[in-house]
Amino acid sequence: MLTRRSVVAVALCIAAAMPALGAEPVASDAQGNTFHLDTAGMTRKGYVVYVWALKNLAQADASGALSVRTQVEFDCRFRQSRIMWETVYSERDEAGKVIRSGMVVRPEWVPVSADSVDEALLDHACQRIMR
Repeated sequence: MLTRRSVVAVALCIAAAMPALGAEPVASDAQGNTFHLDTAGMTRKGYVVYVWALKNLAQADASGALSVRTQVEFDCRFRQSRIMWETVYSERDEAGKVIRSGMVVRPEWVPVSADSVDEALLDHACQRIMR
């Protein structure tokens, strides 16, 4: 028999896994890190696209992180981006322990460099939603 507590726990596990399931692989870098965008949940206002991104690291960083989920804004007109929120996980695909999570203090627009992972992400997001 399922208790209320076990039903809530299962629901939370399913909700936590949902963003990773909808994320499309977009790019990878020379270190073997992979980058995904949750295009199903993408929205836009004017030329700005709002999307969740997932970076799976090939090797753990200094804090022990293997994945980073960020809420990103892409300005398709001026080709710049900024990160609004970041959650760092101990396992790939947003699994494991949350190492840290929070809003970015004073997020700033950063121009996207040519031939970079950021350019691939911006192009993918802007082309997907601006059709």
